Amino acid sequence: MLLPVTSAWGVGLYSCRGQSSKTFVYEAVQQYAHQGKGVTVVFCGDWDPTGRCVPRSVVERMERYGNGELDLEFQQIAITADDVRSGRLTTHDVNTRDVNFARYREECLREGIDPHTAVEVEALRPGLLRQRLDEAIEGLVDDVRQWNIEFRTESAERELLRELQGAVKKIVRGEPPIENEQDE
Repeated sequence: MLLPVTSAWGVGLYSCRGQSSKTFVYEAVQQYAHQGKGVTVVFCGDWDPTGRCVPRSVVERMERYGNGELDLEFQQIAITADDVRSGRLTTHDVNTRDVNFARYREECLREGIDPHTAVEVEALRPGLLRQRLDEAIEGLVDDVRQWNIEFRTESAERELLRELQGAVKKIVRGEPPIENEQDE
């Protein structure tokens, strides 16, 4: 559901169910560390004991694996405390036996939210979730026009590389690389 938004911006989408594995987070940090740029994680997750634990865990791991050298910003766009407080989303009871419940309870009380209430990210309309993601990404881009130019250039270069790869494969197989004169 979110891939069309991230693809349009040329931004990576990392999807996980529940906690991200240590390996998954470590590899992401290594990839970003080599780029030498700041990293912004835009997070969509449930408002329940485990869903509230995931962002803390990801941030802690990214900071640890980045050895303090990763410039990290974290933005949660769904489900937020405001979403829950609005009372407009479908809720369900919280599993009070969840190992994360005590911390969740404290957070809910600080936010003025009933700690026995939980909201799944799926309760948010898909169009609204996509809009929030699009706006969050756009808000991170200094010059949207330049971003679009560079994105189109990169896409064209990738297509050229795919075509070259296809031509090389044909040559290796002993086929002529150009099918007809129109392809020249």
